[in-house]
Amino acid sequence: MRTFWLHLRCTPLRRLLPVLLVLDVVLVLTRDDYWHGLWGETGAVAQGPALYVGVFAAGAAAWSAALHDRPEVAEPLRSMPRPTPRAELPRLVTLLFIVLVPYVAGQAVAFTITARTWPPGFGQYLGYALLGAVSLVLATAWGWLLGRLLPGRWGPLAGAFTWIIVNLAVKTDLIVVNGPAREQTDLPLIVLRLAAAVVLLGTCLWLPPGRESVRRVSLSTAAVSLALGGTVYLSGASVITTRHGSASMLCVKGPPAICLWPEEEKYRAMAERVLARAEGMPQELARPERVYSYGLVREEGAWLGDFDMDSGSEWAMADGVTRAMSEKTFAACADDDFAGWDRYQRAGDTSVLALERWLEKRLAGGGKPAYTESGVPGPETAAIEKGKAMADRPAAEQEQWARHTIRSVLEKYCA
Repeated sequence: MRTFWLHLRCTPLRRLLPVLLVLDVVLVLTRDDYWHGLWGETGAVAQGPALYVGVFAAGAAAWSAALHDRPEVAEPLRSMPRPTPRAELPRLVTLLFIVLVPYVAGQAVAFTITARTWPPGFGQYLGYALLGAVSLVLATAWGWLLGRLLPGRWGPLAGAFTWIIVNLAVKTDLIVVNGPAREQTDLPLIVLRLAAAVVLLGTCLWLPPGRESVRRVSLSTAAVSLALGGTVYLSGASVITTRHGSASMLCVKGPPAICLWPEEEKYRAMAERVLARAEGMPQELARPERVYSYGLVREEGAWLGDFDMDSGSEWAMADGVTRAMSEKTFAACADDDFAGWDRYQRAGDTSVLALERWLEKRLAGGGKPAYTESGVPGPETAAIEKGKAMADRPAAEQEQWARHTIRSVLEKYCA
């Protein structure tokens, strides 16, 4: 322990510890607050900064490993009575401390925010948190290896740059953007990956100092270490899998009933607001029995749904209810192999689109949509704006317009 504190006081990397800590916490707190009260999203949001800290870890590890290229450092190290791995272990532990402390701080902040309500799904949070730790340990091991194989001036740049490529250009699950309830982390496999990453990092300590000796003596050892780590990491299924429904789904009574994942309990109040607004809609708008959060219902051989809450937007839920009600209202248009919709499209009619945008805005409670639409043809854009504008008109006028639109479409195209 005394050796560790000595290395921590002496390394110039310690000056970056406060910077990394502030960066990690700021990245967590500046995200939209949709993740508050959702364990999966909390873990994913707090895991995100591991990308930036990992770039630093890879570069710093390469720089630290390359220090022993200098003759004035390599020769005394070889003459030490302790084996080289033991001599270098405190330096490696110091680097891991500088890398992991900011990450743990960011996770602690995110954990505290969601733990106040303690929703279901804590296992999801734990999986994403450990996944970020795996990323940081692997980044450190990768940088250390490059620092031994490359010249000191190129090792840090190669470590940082290649780690960016691994995360952004290569499809991996080292870093995730969000953690929706419909996805589940495979905790045992993540723990296995973490153990493999630690083993890989430990084997890097056995690489002798000096690039020439590495190339001459330990290239096979490095290759075996990389093969071992790559085999474990790439083996089998992904650590993030799609869930197949839930027997304990949470359904808010309607009609239509809005069914959510158990982990999405925080959206119960939102669903109640949407359903309360639906009660005042014209009776010509048919209500389906249920609408589902994405992944809760199996349709046509796949687990699907009517809306997703990836952004926590009330507009997303309103859009799902709108499309389900529209499909039920105009069900006759789908008869005879969608003959009614074919006639509707050939006529260039956009009245259903206007009706859907009106209903969506009403169910969402009005205001500005939480999304932007681009690349929409002119007639459809006009219909969208017409529907949104109608939602701000007097209630009696809205109801009359909605009833007329529904009857007109059904009589003209779907009778």
